[in-house]
Amino acid sequence: MAKKELGSVYNPQGLQEKWYPLWEKEGYFDYHKNTGKADADLKPEDCYSIVIPPPNVTGSLHLGHALNHTLQDILIRHQRMLGKAALWVPGTDHAGIATQNVVERLLAKEGLRREDMGREKFEERVWQWKAESGGMITHQQRQLGESVNWDMERFTMDEGLSHIVRRVFVQLYNEGLIYRGERMINWCPKDQTALSNIEVEYKEIGGHLYYVRYPLEGAEHDGKKYLLVATTRPETILGDEALAVHPEDERYKHLKGAKAKVPFLNKLIPIVFDDSVDKEFGTGVVKITPAHDFNDFATGTRHNLPLTNVMTDSAHMNDLAGPYKGLSREACRKKIVEDLGAWTHQSAGGQDVLGAGAEGGLIEKIEPHRHSVGHSYRSGAVVEPRLSLQWFVKIRPLADKAVNAVTSGATQFYPKRWENLFFDWMNKIEDWCISRQLWWGHQVPAWYCSDCEGVTVSVSDATECSHCKSKNIKRDKDVLDTWFSSALWPFSTLMPQEIAEIENVWPSRSPSASGTSPASGGGREGDYPAPRSPLLDNFYPTSTLVTGFDIIFFWVSRMLMMGMHFMHKTPFEKVIIHSLVRDANRQKMSKSKGNVVNPLEKMDEYGTDAFRFFLISIMPDGKDIIYDEARLKGYQAFCNKIWNTARFILMNTPEAYELPKAAPKLSAIDEYVLRELDVAIAKCDAALEGFYFADYALAIYDFLWKTFCDQYIEMSKVALKDDSMRDGALYTLYTVFRAALRLLHPAMPFITEELASVLPGGDAKLLTVSAWPKAGAHAPTAAADNHTAIMLELAGKIRQVRAELSVEPGAKIAVHVMLEDASAADFVRSHSAFLVSLARLGEVKFDKPATKMIHAVLRKGVEVYLDLAGSIDIEREKGRLEKEIISIEKGRQAAQAKLDSPQFADRAPAELVEAEKQKLADYNTRLDRVRDMLSSLS
Repeated sequence: MAKKELGSVYNPQGLQEKWYPLWEKEGYFDYHKNTGKADADLKPEDCYSIVIPPPNVTGSLHLGHALNHTLQDILIRHQRMLGKAALWVPGTDHAGIATQNVVERLLAKEGLRREDMGREKFEERVWQWKAESGGMITHQQRQLGESVNWDMERFTMDEGLSHIVRRVFVQLYNEGLIYRGERMINWCPKDQTALSNIEVEYKEIGGHLYYVRYPLEGAEHDGKKYLLVATTRPETILGDEALAVHPEDERYKHLKGAKAKVPFLNKLIPIVFDDSVDKEFGTGVVKITPAHDFNDFATGTRHNLPLTNVMTDSAHMNDLAGPYKGLSREACRKKIVEDLGAWTHQSAGGQDVLGAGAEGGLIEKIEPHRHSVGHSYRSGAVVEPRLSLQWFVKIRPLADKAVNAVTSGATQFYPKRWENLFFDWMNKIEDWCISRQLWWGHQVPAWYCSDCEGVTVSVSDATECSHCKSKNIKRDKDVLDTWFSSALWPFSTLMPQEIAEIENVWPSRSPSASGTSPASGGGREGDYPAPRSPLLDNFYPTSTLVTGFDIIFFWVSRMLMMGMHFMHKTPFEKVIIHSLVRDANRQKMSKSKGNVVNPLEKMDEYGTDAFRFFLISIMPDGKDIIYDEARLKGYQAFCNKIWNTARFILMNTPEAYELPKAAPKLSAIDEYVLRELDVAIAKCDAALEGFYFADYALAIYDFLWKTFCDQYIEMSKVALKDDSMRDGALYTLYTVFRAALRLLHPAMPFITEELASVLPGGDAKLLTVSAWPKAGAHAPTAAADNHTAIMLELAGKIRQVRAELSVEPGAKIAVHVMLEDASAADFVRSHSAFLVSLARLGEVKFDKPATKMIHAVLRKGVEVYLDLAGSIDIEREKGRLEKEIISIEKGRQAAQAKLDSPQFADRAPAELVEAEKQKLADYNTRLDRVRDMLSSLS
């Protein structure tokens, strides 16, 4: 067979454009093709599955996606090579708020508003936008090399998934786990929709604490006719319904039964005593505005206080705000503070309502104050607590099942410490507000009867009231929270997508269930069987979920709840949690900071393979991931190294070479590298099994670069010129390199597929469906391996000294090797040609030199003398090393001083302290090495 050619220049873009279309066209990502089995012929133990965390349909690939998807692709490619029926389900999320905002901005450019178009026309425009622009991220996923099964691509608004959403809603409603009620919720005034508690991000901001005087009615406090109340929100004074003090606060016990006046309004409000009041906050007196604060609402409920909402949906002041009507809450705050400060006794008709000494109006003082304020995770707007009629999921019964899935071990978190965060949140979980005041999304399947005021909840569109049969019904306008459909993702994506087929695999009620239909209500959990199909039986629970820690609450917990409730099984067996990618200064990346990295640009610049390998190599176990472009450039060099290695092998391969099926006679060097391959395979296996992705990257990188390229390739240059060793060397080059390419393939799919395709030998399969290498094929030979290791250690030491003393790379120096072990000495002597090649030597002798030379002791019984006469200026090198010692010592002392500082040790983040400790250790290692070098020169 004619030898194939490999271009002299590595062109990553060309490989990406060549291989991905071929993989996709030929169906290599479809487990049916790879296993040759139909779903009915598979067994669960033969299967491996991942459902992709669905990116927003509005989005483009960001660095977090690139990391997350690379990790999944590595797992799925690895399992495919292990022979599993590996299914990776792709898809996108309809992203209710985000998508509606995108389309509304486009409409605004055309001078249109959704309100003018009507709901149906607006939804048509969203679907049109999705068809034209919504697929950008799937194109980018292909650029990243993701081996997903595109035939199973899902969208959360697909007809099938939408039907499943309705089925779930109706079942939960019938079980009493979904209800409609008036409760305090978080409201986003920008998007004008409700938010669930976990969609609110709390940020500490700088504000003010305003001390406001509330006139007392027929009472005094400390000789004054008013109570001083500290508040951060003077604009809500207009909705005050009480003042509150702690019942054990001795300062205010005499005010039991007293009343105060709301500034401006002359409205009398009670002074209530409540255990929730913090006696240390402000003056120990707080204002109670039940319609605008969660805690105040609870206090108001306990004391039967009325609710006065003074704001509109957009957080502007409403009719009840009187002269402040129409002002934004921020403008109202400013105006009210001005008016409070300008208040005088004349403002109150000349009455002395505050008492003597009350100068400065109704504001006594204003102090700077930092406090935590809730913001919408989507729009960034400050959220407004408000009373609202919404749909909720009664969460505790579902949460208990999710917790049990983790405590029982059915679902395991990696790293395990994330379980503590999960448990902590699940213990504090509150009912989930699932309705959103949007048009784009899954519309709530509920209809309201104008005649009997009954609510009809139905999977199919209702045409009459289920209670009184009236036709006079209207559908709820709200849509469901985007996370509601996402919570069903692990099983909804694996179900049939035709409605009739869904109903076939998922009976509405079990035969023994009471009642006539789900719509009749009153169902029990046991009345509802889980759906069953070959796809679900084989691939659910899914094997692994890979996600960021920031959506454990949003998504992971809710999938666990829904999966356990509807499927009666956990949705995933293992959850891999990765951290955020931060910049070199450990700052979170954001557009406002200007430190965002575009992964598409980096893939274009360095190649997808180098970028993927870079991402996993910088991923420590559960710690922050620090972006370091210098390392990315290093992995581009790694790709070039692999490419040139393949070219070296091909150039040294005879025409029409066929790799022998049985190994020819192998040298000790051949056997050594084959056994090192076994070690590398075992390390890769252990790393991938434990989800230690950086360890996997390091294992294959070290083996390929250091052991194979730097050591074996150099030694093979000697063997290939020796007739007695050539066949063994060629066999070893091909055997080891092909196996290494398979080990590397999950991380670097493009370059490995290309190189494997030009190498003779092996099977005819593409690498993407080739078998994963097996460890243990080569039994170790202790003596030969130990002797080879000594020779390689000697070569490494000689190269290190040459580099540190700036010996010209082409200079052929002489060395004297001293070995106490006679058999080791015989081995190195008989293989000295390899040592010459590895260390670029002119001559190797095995006696102690008569003249003074650079001396290095590797360990007891292993020494080497380097004859550098004429190769370096010894005095100049001594001077350089002395200066280097001074420089290192300065750095070492600075690191030590930093670690000795209590301020740094106690206050700095743990990662920074560890980094400084590592820096100190590196300084000490360098210092010892340079001192040894200087000593050898002296």
